[in-house]
Amino acid sequence: MASASAVRRYVAEVSRRLVALLDESIAPAKAVQILVDETILPAQSSEEPALPLSSAIKSIIPKPGAVPNSAASVADYLRACELQGRGASALKLLGRLKIKRAQGRTSLATIGIEFVLLTLVLSIHSIFVLPQFKSMFDAAGTPLPMFTRIVFAAIGPSGPFIGIVVLVLFFLIMWRIFPFLIGPLLRPIDRLFLALPLVGPAIRRNNGDRISGWLGFAAPDAPSQKAAVEAACAWFRGDMLSRECADVLRAANAGKDITACLADARGFDREFRTVVSISDRTDSLAALRARWRVADTLPEQRSAIAPALTQIVLGVLVGAVVVALYLPIFKIAALM
Repeated sequence: MASASAVRRYVAEVSRRLVALLDESIAPAKAVQILVDETILPAQSSEEPALPLSSAIKSIIPKPGAVPNSAASVADYLRACELQGRGASALKLLGRLKIKRAQGRTSLATIGIEFVLLTLVLSIHSIFVLPQFKSMFDAAGTPLPMFTRIVFAAIGPSGPFIGIVVLVLFFLIMWRIFPFLIGPLLRPIDRLFLALPLVGPAIRRNNGDRISGWLGFAAPDAPSQKAAVEAACAWFRGDMLSRECADVLRAANAGKDITACLADARGFDREFRTVVSISDRTDSLAALRARWRVADTLPEQRSAIAPALTQIVLGVLVGAVVVALYLPIFKIAALM
């Protein structure tokens, strides 16, 4: 059985192929038939021949319940866009799984990998190296250097770092397998990241870039805007953006206007909240579409602060461990 992420990747691949054919001035129905002939798409038995693009995507999305949290609402969203004559634009949106960023940025994934590697290094030192020094100095009746004792107390054999790594890995695995169960538990972590001075603004901007296209290609009425948020929530399942959309939908289902819900959401940047608050919905949606289009084409200002701070923190931690290891060696040499 295909997973929800595999279905999303397949939909993105088909969308990109359809867009490439449409760019060659091929009619939508003919483009779909070409992919059918290439066996990329199943044979079409469309109930709506006037909407070939959404019919093609719907044919490769499993029925609701076939996979956990399937993106069936995405096909309905594409159908609504195609009715407005924006089917090709919506396909470009589906074909772009993520907004690419300029090189030189430090992503959360990179920071997480560096943190895990640092934790493993500290755990190896605490289990195999520092205890050897301690036993040698205990046998000689000489205390370890004070700085070494401090480091040993912080990363001693009790293994707190190993427990942290195991817990993080467990949550990551469960999050990928059962996002509908683990996702709500991650809301406090989302808020923590959003509160960080450097990471928070980057996350809000990224969320605003990605959701802008979904809202911009939808109709200006409230039901269509709500349907666009629902489709984005299903499409980005397991991501922080999906949880932000879920919060917006909960507020909207409680009777609050969807535009007000989006304007009050804390997971989007100020520019996005200002744009969705524009009273003229036509201008607002045009601005959202423009933002989505330029997010991957304009060069983004590279941040030199975040990578530097990350490397400084990791360097200080690694340096402290190295100093703690060399101090006993120097002391042994002085005693000999």
